[in-house]
Amino acid sequence: MTAARYPEFLAGAMRDGVAPFALAAPDGGDGYWHPHADDDPLGMLVDEFLPLLGERGLRTDRVAVAGWSMGGYGALLAALTHRDRFRAVVATSPAIFHSYDDARGVNAGAFDSADEWARYDVTARAREFAGLPVRIAIGAADPFAPAVRTLRDRLPDPGMVEIGRGCHDNDYWASVAPAQVRAISAALAA
Repeated sequence: MTAARYPEFLAGAMRDGVAPFALAAPDGGDGYWHPHADDDPLGMLVDEFLPLLGERGLRTDRVAVAGWSMGGYGALLAALTHRDRFRAVVATSPAIFHSYDDARGVNAGAFDSADEWARYDVTARAREFAGLPVRIAIGAADPFAPAVRTLRDRLPDPGMVEIGRGCHDNDYWASVAPAQVRAISAALAA
């Protein structure tokens, strides 16, 4: 969460009257946020991490999911997989691909096979985002921007996607974080 400076922006937003919320972040490792033969980061998030937060006294009936890069992809997949679980879904610079070969070229361990990539391809499932509280932000110079444009063009509401100035880096992520923090707060307070 520190790359996008969410804690800093949340503190500033609270001073401006935005409803507070707790930030908690697991590390999904080097693989992508879908079930693999030997790991299930998405299952860990929903079946282990959220119950752990509940055991620590945090509310888990009203949660948002956010991430950037492969975590942004994970946030989108979480929205599709657990449609009724999240009040807000924020994906920043989501690392999505046009094909399995593209994915392997960037991260050989991202998907175990072409079949696995096809099963968890969020662009192929774009229509399923209808009615979900999704916000996607990406910089026009981001290497994932072409794939995100393809996703945007297939979404039932292309307005879910904001393409601004920036690249795939901490500076861009921090530039969009204040608006995302406010959106998450508003969704959780509703």
